This record gives sequence, C-alpha cells and structure tokens, in this order.
Amino acid sequence: MMSNEDHARLDASESIKKVLEARRLAWNASDSERYAELLTADCDIVSATGRSSHGRQAVIDLYLQQRQLRVYSQAIVTATLVKAIRLITAHVALVDATYRMTDVQWGGQNVPVELEGNILFVMQRETTWKIASIRAQTPTVIPIDGLSAS
Repeated sequence: MMSNEDHARLDASESIKKVLEARRLAWNASDSERYAELLTADCDIVSATGRSSHGRQAVIDLYLQQRQLRVYSQAIVTATLVKAIRLITAHVALVDATYRMTDVQWGGQNVPVELEGNILFVMQRETTWKIASIRAQTPTVIPIDGLSAS
C-alpha cells in the first residue's frame, strides 16, 4: 500500500510531466501566451544558446526573439523526456530531462539537423506546478541522412 507521501510524489510527478508537455506544445505552436502561463512571475532561463533572461515577460521575449532566428524558425521539439524528479519540498522540485528537436539550422549547417540536449527545470508549486527556472546545456547534433555531427 502506498503512503500519503508516495501518493503526493506520484501526483507531483504526473503534474510536472504535464506542465513540461504543455511547454513543448506551446513552444512548437509559437503560443507565447500559453507558454507564459506555465512560468512563475520570477522565472529565469539560460538557453542552449547561452542567452539568459529573468522574469516571465523577459523569458517570453527571449523565446520570441529566438523563434524568429533562422536557427529555430522551423524547429520542433519532438520530445522532453524526464529522467528524474527530485522533490526538494512539497512546493519545489528539480527536474532533469532531455530534449530533442528537429528542423534546426544549427552551427551554420545548410540543411536542418536534429539536436539532443540536457535541460534542468526548477519547478515551483503555486496553486499549480509552474516552471521557475530553466537551464539548457549546449546540445549535441544528431546525424541525419549521412550528415556528420559537429
């Protein structure tokens, strides 16, 4: 039989996974309003390109700027896979995940490539779980159709 604590962890895990999937879908749809709803007011980010911003609107502004760049203009996040969730408190969690993107114009390539990278989310539960911080590492290029990784 599961304890109340185990139920709470399972509920938190499922809720957090739903938030990260909603983020993936909002990112792909260029839905900045939906994306903003998933962030805490004081959210911060360091993107895979090394750019950073602090505060919900600044994070959304950076997202919109990066989506307009050639590198990400056609990119699609195909997966955000959660590797581990660690509840620090009942209201704060660290989430280790990987992401995968397709149709990215990375590193001056003339054809789109796929990327895979690690990403850390700090989640904070307000009335619902929200993203308080994002730290994306520089991704790895996944060879496609005989292209070499760089």
